[in-house]
Amino acid sequence: MSQTNVENFLGELEAGVFKEKFAHLLSDVALGTVINGGKKKGKVTVELTLSQVGENNQVIVQSKLSHITPTKRGQKAEVTVNETPFFVAKGGVMQIEPPKEEFNGQFNLSAVKN
Repeated sequence: MSQTNVENFLGELEAGVFKEKFAHLLSDVALGTVINGGKKKGKVTVELTLSQVGENNQVIVQSKLSHITPTKRGQKAEVTVNETPFFVAKGGVMQIEPPKEEFNGQFNLSAVKN
C-alpha cells in the first residue's frame, strides 16, 4: 500500500519553511528549557488540519506550529498558522505535484504521452 512520504511532505509544507521553523523552535525550546528549566517545561505542538478543496482530489493542509519556551521570569509563546494545497494520489498519498494517476486508479489524459 502506498503511503505519504513524511520527509517529502514536511519539506513541501509551506514551501519548505515549516520544516525550518520546526527545527528552529525545537532548538530554541530545548535551550530555554535547559537554561531556565528547573521545574519549568518547554512545549512544541504541531497540528495539521486537512480539508477538501471543492469536489476534486486536492486538500488544503492547515499547519499550526506553537511553542512555549521557559524564560528567566516566566515563559514566551507563539503560534503560527499557514495553509498549503496538496494533491491526493492513489492510496491517499499526498504530494505537491498533480498525480499521474487519479486516486481511483484511472490515468489522467494529460499524463499520457503519445
